[in-house]
Amino acid sequence: MVFVRDEGSVYDAPLDVVWEFFGSGQPHSDAHRHRSVRREKISASSGSYSWEQDFRGESAHFTMRWTSFAPVGLGYEVLEGPFAGSKFFLFYTPQGARTGVTVVGEFTSPTIPAARVAEAVDEFFSTEFEQDRAAIRERMRHR
Repeated sequence: MVFVRDEGSVYDAPLDVVWEFFGSGQPHSDAHRHRSVRREKISASSGSYSWEQDFRGESAHFTMRWTSFAPVGLGYEVLEGPFAGSKFFLFYTPQGARTGVTVVGEFTSPTIPAARVAEAVDEFFSTEFEQDRAAIRERMRHR
């Protein structure tokens, strides 16, 4: 297991817009070019999300169980994929017209060597963040 803490990323939108986007379903999936998406609601504040996407030059299948702690953040348990067995939290910090993002978690991988897990996590979240940021920016233009 590798402990990862990544903070300092910022969305150019207030917290309510960020939460609205993450709860949007298909628009959020489309921002990441997710394929074969399956969503299952477990309760009003939890569920599972399964999808395929390109990761490190190959198609990868992911399944994550999530729990929402709105408006503070989301907790995830990775059930399948390159980070299976990992657990992490995404925290959102309101900053007026902007929203800060922090990722904290313990990551592992059944397919990535332990010495490269932190690098792969950074690559994954950097890509996800940039895709979310572009989609959120577009949403803000149409408000």
